[in-house]
Amino acid sequence: MTKYFDQKLSQDALETYQGYSLQVFTSGRFKLSFHITHAQRVEYYGECPKRYRTAYENQHSRSHQNMTDHFEIVADVLAASPHSLVHRVHLKGDNNATADNAHIVTDTDASTCHVILSSLHHQWHLPDEVIQALLSASGPRKGAASCFNEYMPSYEHDWQDIEFEMTDWRKGYRSPCKAQGNNGFHAVPHHDDDMF
Repeated sequence: MTKYFDQKLSQDALETYQGYSLQVFTSGRFKLSFHITHAQRVEYYGECPKRYRTAYENQHSRSHQNMTDHFEIVADVLAASPHSLVHRVHLKGDNNATADNAHIVTDTDASTCHVILSSLHHQWHLPDEVIQALLSASGPRKGAASCFNEYMPSYEHDWQDIEFEMTDWRKGYRSPCKAQGNNGFHAVPHHDDDMF
């Protein structure tokens, strides 16, 4: 294994989590929160660098041999979705703690995002307003509420490949202006949207 393989995102580790939430911010970032218990989470950000294809190729070059299954899934998604953004995933609070075994690929034409964790592939259908927020990336990086925040408990997917539809959303798109100061986003209590 390489130092870029995050054990907390391996299939074995994922199966210990109660589920996870996917948040999207108007800054163009994703946040993945894996729920260990009701109050304890492991959190990651997904960011799309300006030269995201080059950044992805660098990850591929250094880690493909050790993470073949993961990179094959990403390659399949990219081949099927030529107009995609590739978000690198890193541990919250440490921009250098990149996990090469985790990617978020956003297909802007199909309004979907693909969360690929080791060999697990979840496809999320997103509201068009969320895709526009990702493309414009014009919101503040800190202190802003999410414009999309949905929690999927593990019994909804059992850590298997799955496609989440709009009918699965508790709320879907959240207007960032209306969302400020509202803590009622989450099926599980959540007190920091993007404060760090």
